[in-house]
Amino acid sequence: MKYGSLGLMLMALAPFLFGSPQKHPSIAPGAKETSARHLHSLLGNGAKVLVIDVRTPEEYSMSHVPEAVNIPIEQLSRKIRQMHVSEDTTIVTMCDHGGRSSRAALELHKMGYKTASFCRIDSWKKDGYQIKKGKPMNRPESRVRPFMAPQFSLAGREPRNCGESCDAAWGAPCQEHLGRVAS
Repeated sequence: MKYGSLGLMLMALAPFLFGSPQKHPSIAPGAKETSARHLHSLLGNGAKVLVIDVRTPEEYSMSHVPEAVNIPIEQLSRKIRQMHVSEDTTIVTMCDHGGRSSRAALELHKMGYKTASFCRIDSWKKDGYQIKKGKPMNRPESRVRPFMAPQFSLAGREPRNCGESCDAAWGAPCQEHLGRVAS
């Protein structure tokens, strides 16, 4: 009897002691899914699609779709507003199995991005499409450069020294510093 209860206790504790299989977040009900084949076709035909990988920078660096920018899901609503993305932009969010990216697509839909959908990276890989490795690139480096806010002058106004670095498109300050530079 003594050993029987020990066995039952070990069976109950086994998942905690030996780990349980990794469970991925489930797909959010109501999220629109874009197949890997359709996304690949859109990108191949030069369609204007914003592909956002919502995983962590570490996950992104291990493998990602070449056209994807990395914006972790926790930062998505803030970053998408900072990017001033038009609400009619086709946005496809991505993660490994669809859990995070489906939630991200629903979040974008609530923000007004009616064409937001998600695609699974495992489907992309399964269909044999190219995967890249490397550090995240959150913005197109060819069109964005760092600058000191004091270097910018608005329509003949003298720049003010806020003393902070920010990223901005050529010739325009980021919104965070625009008010301080213009005031």
